[in-house]
Amino acid sequence: MELSTPMNDSRRWIALGILSMSLMLIVIDSTVVNIAFPAIRATFNAPFSDAEWVNSIYSLIFGAAIITWGKLGDQYGRRNIFIMGAALFALSSLGVGLAPTIGVMIGFRALQGLAGAMMSPSTLSIISSTFKGRERGIAFGIWGATAGVSAALGPLLGGWLIEYGTKIMAESWRLAFIINVPLAVIAIVGSLWAIRETNDNRQKHLIDWRGILFATLGLGAVVSGTIEGQTYGWLYAKKIFMLGSIHYPNLPLDAVIPTGTLSFVPFTFAIGLAFLALFVWWELTFEKKGGEPLFELGLFKYQSFRFGLITIFIIALGEFGVFLAISIYLQLAKGLGAFETGTQFLAFAIVTMFAAPMAGVLSSRFGAKWIVTAGMVCEAAALFWISRTLYIDKPVSSLIPPFMLYGLGVGLAIAQLSNLVLSDIPGNKAGQASGATNTIRQLGASLGIAIIGAVLFTGFATSATPLVQNSTAFSDFGARVEANTSLSPISKMIGSSMAGFGDKAKQGIITGLAANEGFDPNQADPLQTALDSIPSVGKNAMKAQGINLDDPATVAKIRQELGPDVKILQADIQNALATGFSTAARAAATLAAVFVMFGALSSLMLPNTKSHVTPETAATVV
Repeated sequence: MELSTPMNDSRRWIALGILSMSLMLIVIDSTVVNIAFPAIRATFNAPFSDAEWVNSIYSLIFGAAIITWGKLGDQYGRRNIFIMGAALFALSSLGVGLAPTIGVMIGFRALQGLAGAMMSPSTLSIISSTFKGRERGIAFGIWGATAGVSAALGPLLGGWLIEYGTKIMAESWRLAFIINVPLAVIAIVGSLWAIRETNDNRQKHLIDWRGILFATLGLGAVVSGTIEGQTYGWLYAKKIFMLGSIHYPNLPLDAVIPTGTLSFVPFTFAIGLAFLALFVWWELTFEKKGGEPLFELGLFKYQSFRFGLITIFIIALGEFGVFLAISIYLQLAKGLGAFETGTQFLAFAIVTMFAAPMAGVLSSRFGAKWIVTAGMVCEAAALFWISRTLYIDKPVSSLIPPFMLYGLGVGLAIAQLSNLVLSDIPGNKAGQASGATNTIRQLGASLGIAIIGAVLFTGFATSATPLVQNSTAFSDFGARVEANTSLSPISKMIGSSMAGFGDKAKQGIITGLAANEGFDPNQADPLQTALDSIPSVGKNAMKAQGINLDDPATVAKIRQELGPDVKILQADIQNALATGFSTAARAAATLAAVFVMFGALSSLMLPNTKSHVTPETAATVV
């Protein structure tokens, strides 16, 4: 039986534009969070681990659900699923943009991931069933190019909105999500007009609900443990975990946790691994019964698929998490704005776009396997180069050469790896194999963000703590204040007070680091902290003497007199914290390089082919 009637010929290119715009929304929302991360954390005063969930939950849900929604689209109509996904994407984007707490935001980001999983396979299936012959290659080329360009536009557009959107909304990062709403509405209205329904009536699909449940619980538990281990302790508890009325350990919130108390994190890993084992057992059982498993493990008998998936998973661990680390380094260690941070990735994006088509030509001569391996070796070398460049005393321009090398590696590897993964798969299994590839890529990305994030944030606390502890910034500040004879009595008193609570201030920072709360070194304002610490009794006593610290003019005069010395103090604090970020970012980039190098070694097990990658094949695993 043939597919249902395709869309009106006169509207098919308009439909392609709508589908490409929708794909752009999905890809941009997976990258924009890297740029918005510091602003989001500052808005909610959230620990690093909570803010990290904003990034990880999207990839986790997207990867876990994409195969399911692809099958539902085949059975119940691809346009129907696409429209439902676009509607959910609009609502969840609005929810993210207006979220009052970090917990609410994480919940809506999960819904965004679900919406993306509904839209993404539908866009590909609609294009596949609509365009034929030469037009089909052009359509897939536009679709695939959109994904590549969107990956570069995400940081750039997000950075621009965050940097310059304050005239519209004080917390301008919210605009990076709210802007999705009108675009999603356009996609819904446009698809109703330009896209006709397509579905495959030749086969009724059964949904593997148990596989979905086991995979989601297993992977969710593993990712949760990876993210929360840095906050609650990898083996022994260092903080009380709260979930509603449940506390672990079951102690009062202000109680000291006894030494040797096990953390809940090892149990989380054990539960996750148990569910994953159950998932493998069920998939094998369901496949033997003739069902349609979520992940057909029998496909592993094909060498290209087996080692291709291993390679994709390993490099996804490194490729996605490192961008989060670099984005945070540029903003918190180097003090760049969000838009300026986004522009730093342009060199990578431009080289990637030129390298990808060149890879096809080289593959026909040398074989796709060697192009993939060469690309990943370039990636690993670039990441290691980047890890040697992330010092606070080096200009950000020093990142351009390794970014270009990284772009070359990604451009060479990504499309040809996609071709190799599916090269041995029978045609009737290609859709499921490409869906499985997308799932592995997204789950690798989610776990990679969690692992590299744990290294980054734990490393920051470890590196910054001794720098803060050994800092002489406050005592040096006090000496400068005492030596400055031009200060007014009130300014000298405030300055002496600031020097006096130096040890207390340092201890507060160190306590925060230990609790994984994190700090933005560019937001430190020791003068305001000092003024806020003066009790009401003290302020009233000063007011009785004619000194009103609630008067903006008085505060402005104090800030003017102490300004030069405060800036030196602030710079000292910033330098200690920024150095900690720098050290942690280098460790994270080194780990990413190790992951990608293992991926390069895994690629050596792939079969070699000199056939060109087709646009359809490349598009299925973007």
